[in-house]
Amino acid sequence: MNEFIIEKFREYYKNADLDILKPEEREFGIGNKKKIDARHLSFNSIDEFRLYLVSNTPLFTSHSTAYYRYPNETPIERKGWKGADLVFDLDLHADGKYEVYKKLENVKEDAIRLIEEFLIADFGINKKNILLVFSGNRGYHIHVREEEFLELRSDERKEIVDYVQGTGLDYRNFFTREEIPGKKVEKLKGPKPNEDGYRGRFARAVIKKITNDPGSISRIFKNEESQREIFTKGIEGGNWSKTRVEKIIERLEIIAKDLPLKSVETDTGVTQDISKLIRVPNSIHGETGLIAKVVKNIDSFDPLRDSLLKSNGEIKVRFNEDVPELEMGAETLSFKKDEIKEIKDSVAIFFILKGSATII
Repeated sequence: MNEFIIEKFREYYKNADLDILKPEEREFGIGNKKKIDARHLSFNSIDEFRLYLVSNTPLFTSHSTAYYRYPNETPIERKGWKGADLVFDLDLHADGKYEVYKKLENVKEDAIRLIEEFLIADFGINKKNILLVFSGNRGYHIHVREEEFLELRSDERKEIVDYVQGTGLDYRNFFTREEIPGKKVEKLKGPKPNEDGYRGRFARAVIKKITNDPGSISRIFKNEESQREIFTKGIEGGNWSKTRVEKIIERLEIIAKDLPLKSVETDTGVTQDISKLIRVPNSIHGETGLIAKVVKNIDSFDPLRDSLLKSNGEIKVRFNEDVPELEMGAETLSFKKDEIKEIKDSVAIFFILKGSATII
């Protein structure tokens, strides 16, 4: 790897705020050719780990979600598993090398929803025990460091992922029909907006849709304000019968589809793997040169601005391919193949590691 990049990584690690809880109980992994070339490493402190990073400077560095009595032992059965953080990997996939970076706002919104609607509201997790980290590439990692969840086994963690993803969720089961004495019509009973979980989430989403975009459900709601008000009042009391709109339940399917989170990564079993290695918070991602930044304020966080390495200089590079327009470091950038440009060090590292540029 280019010595220029290694030196920039090394300089960063000398003072990096590496956010690792109980480092002496973690297994560490490092990589250069792959994300993990070697694992089963252990360090007694953050300072010892930092010294290793400065001296060896790998492109990738990870630690176990698990806590162990003997983290450097092999095989894994000899490590003495004590528990593991509950970790979620929210990842965005898109065609094209740079398209994903134009859509990071979408996965950021899912990260906010996962924390506020699911982890805090549904599972009662204290916000101070949730660590939100930009992955350094295509999404976010969320670390839950709450005592109550540490000893959950893989199948229990899988149930949590299934819940968040809405696996097996059928919103039609939220409703029951009740006969009204002396009348031929039935009363449609359903969820109220003040209920917990998916039921309340669904009711609130329907009310929001009727308020903001009533025509997407029915022209009746769009054209008749009184119908919107009557139906909304009915939902608040759990009575979904107060509408002239036919097949109202079927019309609400599109709203139900947006209730779960689909960007939570389960293909690699991140959440249910109780010995998984995850990128060290505030370390550098070796494919982008971006910091896997601990996010303090998600609302104002911009990954292509706030996760760049601090740059005090510029370097001249030649672009090997066209680079489409991209907002990066508070600038709008685009480059053509064979273009020679002097750009900030931190931005140059990004394009070099992405294979789009080489140093002159």
